[in-house]
Amino acid sequence: MTFFRRLSFQTKLVVSLILVIILTTVLGYLLIHAAINRAFSDFAEHSMGNQDQVFRPMLAEYYARTGSWDGLDRLFLRNRDLLPFVVADADGIIVSAPDSHLIDDKLSRGELSAGLPITVDGKTVGTILSRGLLRLRDPVEKHFLGTVTVSLWISAIIVSVIGILLSTILFRQLTGPLKRLDTAAGEIARGKLRSRVEVHSQDELGHLADSFNKMAASLETSEQAKRRMIADVSHELRTPISVVRTGLEAMRDGMLEPTPANIAALHDKILLTTRLVADLQQLALADAGQLSINRGVCDLATLIEQIRATIGVELEDMGIEFTLDLPADLPAAAADSQRVEQVLLNLLSNAEQYTPEGGSIRISALALAGGKVQVSICDSGPGLSKGDLEHVFDRFYRADEARARESDASSGAGLGLAIAKALVEAHDGRIWAQNAPTGGACFHFTLPRA
Repeated sequence: MTFFRRLSFQTKLVVSLILVIILTTVLGYLLIHAAINRAFSDFAEHSMGNQDQVFRPMLAEYYARTGSWDGLDRLFLRNRDLLPFVVADADGIIVSAPDSHLIDDKLSRGELSAGLPITVDGKTVGTILSRGLLRLRDPVEKHFLGTVTVSLWISAIIVSVIGILLSTILFRQLTGPLKRLDTAAGEIARGKLRSRVEVHSQDELGHLADSFNKMAASLETSEQAKRRMIADVSHELRTPISVVRTGLEAMRDGMLEPTPANIAALHDKILLTTRLVADLQQLALADAGQLSINRGVCDLATLIEQIRATIGVELEDMGIEFTLDLPADLPAAAADSQRVEQVLLNLLSNAEQYTPEGGSIRISALALAGGKVQVSICDSGPGLSKGDLEHVFDRFYRADEARARESDASSGAGLGLAIAKALVEAHDGRIWAQNAPTGGACFHFTLPRA
């Protein structure tokens, strides 16, 4: 068993097929041989049975006249080869047969039971049976059976050779792609994420190779995203930390006065770093499926009104019109109110960043079929490019800065929309972005109804 486990997959398949062919051939030969023997016995029993019935009274009369079987064989000496039957005495010893070599042989109990008893005065004095019922056939039967046996073995060998050749070709087509998959998987395990497998067919192996290539491409994309994320995190953290470090060193060396304004500036950088770390922590919890969600009945209309009361004045001071379009019968959502508020604030912050002075931001909501509630936030900015629509929810991704207002072009670390996406999906909802027909970008998300 250990040796078999060490064999290659192709060798195991070939060995298994050869064993199946051998077992099938041997079993087929035994069944056919048994069927032929049975057919011969049935033929002999059917064709010779009537003759045995005719000769049995004659043989009984012979025994009654002579008192023994002596001289019976000499009686048929001239036409022995034409005899259709064999005669045995009461002990099963052959006394007359078509083949002289059979005389004096003892018949088995099974052979005797296949014959007809010869009785004289109520006493069994012998047995007559057709020669076809004997275990030894005549030369014609032996030749026929030998020819059939040779033909069976030749056919079995030819079929086995053809089967092995065809199976070898098939196994190579089967194991070839598997070997290439194994090689590519090994390269990916060693860090070569660009490895791919050529797809040559549309069968299950072709689909497997295609799935493997998609997996490898996904791993490569994830690795690139991870590296970009590490670089972006390093950049985002390095900038405020460098500012704080430089300011503190300047104060220590007496080059910068520790005035309230300078201290407040350093404090703002600390808050920026803290906010970035908190955002990364939320994304890490979302990736691990451990984001805390306290589901309850969330009154979306009331929540949106509270947000407008909080930031509406600020937007108006910036010259941005902030409007709501909420139906009177807007159903509540089954969601965490604080998390939904965080989603709305992140989306509003993004809209504010890309809405020019004199523009507008509108929040609308409606009930959908299937037990969902949809909330939309649309701005009047330049809209999103095709590349932005594909990657706008990626971490550390920033849309074209030409789209943003100059005063805020450098604000944000590119995590707000990624966090909003994680929070919505944690509620079993969906979030997406599209350009509005009248211009600007719209962000939509759905939540389950309460």
